[in-house]
Amino acid sequence: MHFIGRGAEAILYKKNSYLVKKRVSKGYRIKELDEKLRRKRTLNEVNLMVKARRNGITVPAIVEKDMEEYKITMEFIEGKILKDFLEKFDKKKREDVCHKIGKNITKLHSSGIMHGDLTTSNIILNNGELYIVDFGLGKNSKKIEDFAVDLNLIKRALIAKHNKIWKLVFKKILENYTLKEKEKVIERMEKIEKRGRYA
Repeated sequence: MHFIGRGAEAILYKKNSYLVKKRVSKGYRIKELDEKLRRKRTLNEVNLMVKARRNGITVPAIVEKDMEEYKITMEFIEGKILKDFLEKFDKKKREDVCHKIGKNITKLHSSGIMHGDLTTSNIILNNGELYIVDFGLGKNSKKIEDFAVDLNLIKRALIAKHNKIWKLVFKKILENYTLKEKEKVIERMEKIEKRGRYA
């Protein structure tokens, strides 16, 4: 297995043509609680990815889940991590990517899924398809508040990583975000921004 990286909760490996995500133990947690949390979060991530794929959202296919080892084996997506390429695209390609981001977020939310970590680091472009990855902080939800948090996250990520183009990019994403409750979600997102500003 080839080590790829380490996140807050998991280690990522590449094994042949697959990605293996293994949730690691946290020494500061009581052993029983730690195991319960890792099992719950692993199962939750698998279920969300299966649900997303079933609803037409391009996510890696799950190959295997190992609840004893807190591991998920999934399709390894070759491609460009959006964080590294968004500013390098020409105007037409960037608009096409934003169109797809907006449509995919719409599909997520209309399927009752909050991603929980929507950033350009968790979007991969592969042969014209956008893959959304890392559902580790996601959950099933129909709440306007949760959808607004997702939009606020992608906006903050754009401001932080793509400051020169974020306004145009976010505007184009919102144009293609067509959830029935869109206006309510945007209104709530603006309230969340104000809460953060004055906290």
